Amino acid sequence: MSTVVNEKDVEGTLKTEPWVRLSKVLISEHSVGAKQVSMGINISEPGSGIPCHKHDTSEEALYCVEGHGRLTMQNGDVYDILPGAAFWNPMGVEHTLENIGTTPLKVVWAYAPPLADHLKK
Repeated sequence: MSTVVNEKDVEGTLKTEPWVRLSKVLISEHSVGAKQVSMGINISEPGSGIPCHKHDTSEEALYCVEGHGRLTMQNGDVYDILPGAAFWNPMGVEHTLENIGTTPLKVVWAYAPPLADHLKK
């Protein structure tokens, strides 16, 4: 059965180290029973972002909804991220997303397969 989840109805998790950002898991096994994909939204304030990280067992796709970001990849490639930009991170590749704008940076993300904490144990 299909399910609708509204962002405004999801409290999310405020992460403060090393950068302040709010992460909301919208689609997961916990919320709707999804076992093959998870999806959510990340909101980073100006000067903040998503610190350098990688996912060893999941591909990650992201889509910029609003704001202005800088995506830096492990190999040194740097991309300007503006609304309408979609980007993909392969498994095991480190990446950083910084909010270099003056308004919140809002990106929708999806993992396939889902991250372990997006699945029931």
